[in-house]
Amino acid sequence: MTATPRPRRTQAERSDQMRKRLLEATLQSLAEDGYAGSTLSSIVRRAGVSRGAQVHHYPNKQALMLDAAEDLLRRTYRQLGELLLSIKDEDDRLARLVDAAWDQVFSTPLFHAYSELLIASLRDADLAEALKERLKRVQGVYAPAVEHYFEPINATKAELHAMFLQLSFFLVGLATQAHLMNDRAWVQSHLTLWARQAALLMRARKGVRQPPPRPEAWPRPASGADKA
Repeated sequence: MTATPRPRRTQAERSDQMRKRLLEATLQSLAEDGYAGSTLSSIVRRAGVSRGAQVHHYPNKQALMLDAAEDLLRRTYRQLGELLLSIKDEDDRLARLVDAAWDQVFSTPLFHAYSELLIASLRDADLAEALKERLKRVQGVYAPAVEHYFEPINATKAELHAMFLQLSFFLVGLATQAHLMNDRAWVQSHLTLWARQAALLMRARKGVRQPPPRPEAWPRPASGADKA
């Protein structure tokens, strides 16, 4: 029996796959080797691509690092959205979201990669400015999702957004120090406390069974592989 030949990938698909390999290698390198140890040469070797392919997609280290950071934020957006929709009881959504944000995002090696960029930006003004612009855009993407899944009680919409911004600050700070505590019960107690306090000001919307509209700030790649 003759095997059916696999369809050849288009140039756009091959290019998108190459870009994803570079982004994945960048995040792994940041998590394992830190910002200073993540050189373009080491990332190219880790990704198993040519230097020409890297230059074609990313002309310098900063461009690659920034795109890797945004790729991680996209993953987080999808991951947490899928989790929220999987929880049928809306009353559980807030507490489960906080726990999942910690377990599946902020306590993982991939988030350590983002932490490396934040720390490096303290001494690199250009990186800091670029990250600032990315964060503004990401906040604009997450804001409609917050209102899609949650609504304020005894609070304003502005305070609802502020609470989730505080949650991100809290989790980032916790992620940078949790290794010093090495105590999951201690971490859980603080996650639970934040969720209890937040529940006084917000609640999950009832009947939400669909994700929010696709963020306009994240255009779909040519391959259509990214479902964010």
